[in-house]
Amino acid sequence: MNTFITAPGNPGRIRASSPPADFGLPVRTLDITAAWRSPATATLLAAEIGRRPGNLHAHMQRISIWQKLGNPAQTAAAVIDLWIALGACGIELRTRVLHAHQAALEQHNLDIYLHARLHRGIDRHAPEIALRGVVLATPVEGSRAFLRPTAASRIPGPAPTP
Repeated sequence: MNTFITAPGNPGRIRASSPPADFGLPVRTLDITAAWRSPATATLLAAEIGRRPGNLHAHMQRISIWQKLGNPAQTAAAVIDLWIALGACGIELRTRVLHAHQAALEQHNLDIYLHARLHRGIDRHAPEIALRGVVLATPVEGSRAFLRPTAASRIPGPAPTP
């Protein structure tokens, strides 16, 4: 038995090792095992991406699931979500994903669109990326501020000097 936490002075704290889990899915690998490959799993990952867009691991697992299930429309949607989350960062990852899933992106005429925006990323408000299944895109031009600071919530600073 491999121990996860060892405490020689307190043997009651010793517990068996277990892999970390997210929604009950093993998260140590980017490729989901065949037992977990289903649209329901991809939907759970999409919900996680909606809550935490910066979870790149969930993005890659979702792309992997849809690609293995042979659903190019959902694969393209998952790739778009990854691109939105990356913003202008992660050019190497965007390049690898673009080349690996070019066939799925071609079916929606997104391969040329994404290739032209490889260095600067894509805008989540662009109508070209509003596919069914894209979680992070909002095909409405402009941005909305849902929260605004009020005068009561501002922390008073030092008094102005005359």
